[in-house]
Amino acid sequence: MDDVKIGFGFAKKNVLSFLLAIFGMLILVALVIFIVISPLLLMAWLANPTDPEAFGLAIAAYFQGLSGFMGSNPLAGLFGGGAIGLLFLIPFAAIATWMFGAIFGMSNEIILTGGTHAESAFGYLRKNLVSYLGAGVLWSLVLFVPLWIIGLGATALTGFTSLPAGWGWPIGIITFLYVYIVGGFLMLHLPASTDGLGALDSLKTSFRLTKENLVRVFGAWTIFIVLIVVFFAPIALYSIYIGTPGLMDAGMIIVTAWTVFGVFALILFALPALFLTFTRIYLDVTG
Repeated sequence: MDDVKIGFGFAKKNVLSFLLAIFGMLILVALVIFIVISPLLLMAWLANPTDPEAFGLAIAAYFQGLSGFMGSNPLAGLFGGGAIGLLFLIPFAAIATWMFGAIFGMSNEIILTGGTHAESAFGYLRKNLVSYLGAGVLWSLVLFVPLWIIGLGATALTGFTSLPAGWGWPIGIITFLYVYIVGGFLMLHLPASTDGLGALDSLKTSFRLTKENLVRVFGAWTIFIVLIVVFFAPIALYSIYIGTPGLMDAGMIIVTAWTVFGVFALILFALPALFLTFTRIYLDVTG
């Protein structure tokens, strides 16, 4: 609890620096994504300069046909869908951990010196580029592949047909518990990368330190999970059990306003506090 309190205290004092850094990172990520998809845009224009949208329609038709094939062949759908999912997930996860890693670098400065500047984050982008990107690849494999195997196993038990009624909740609970447990063990990964360790060494260090400080790490991790639930559970529960689809009644307006407030609170305070909390834990347990 003390780690989280201190994290929120530092987050409050440095909210402007974090906000500017996060905003700058989002702009940078948008530029990177644009650079990545630029060849596709160029191909669309070269394929038919008078109607560039034709290329996009052709791609959409291809994926629609692929989706139909996977739907009629569940086993192929699971393997193919998992492969395609990894193809898209790994690059985006790598970019996300690159961005978050830089903000962990800022957090490192705050914990050690009491303050920082938004531009410091960009220095960490260059300094730990390979380690941060590698962390994203490892996170994708550690988090996604086992869930994919669970889905494959559940489908195999049903003879590769649709899941029976009532299976959704158990699978959802298993998925949440897996993400919660593994996510907790990953929370010291980026602080270790910021400390100069390679992607794989950082992963090993994160699991080892978390195991040695289980209550401290998972206590902090649980608090942040609870915050997310507090802000997002009302709208989810209201939509499923109370609200009428397509109708914006008074209750839906209230829970929507609460969710919007929660989004701003999480971005402005909880997210920086998370970075600061686990950076502090890492620095404290490593001396």
